[in-house]
Amino acid sequence: MTEIRHYKIGEDRFKISEDEVARRELKVTKVADDVIQIQEEIHGIIALVGATSTVNIKKDELKELIKIVREEFGWTDIC
Repeated sequence: MTEIRHYKIGEDRFKISEDEVARRELKVTKVADDVIQIQEEIHGIIALVGATSTVNIKKDELKELIKIVREEFGWTDIC
């Protein structure tokens, strides 16, 4: 069985109240030869409910994502 590796491409901390700071991590995982998964984990926010899922990607995180899918996942046709 192939080992699944997660690559962290971004990390932030931001203040959400007077005494609470949230932490955000953005990770990419190769699911299949032609499929990747982008995962955004936010820790510190209690309620997050809904049917829609979104991922916020900064410019430098997108550059890191492209680098990883080229070098680690072998996707040579990404530009």
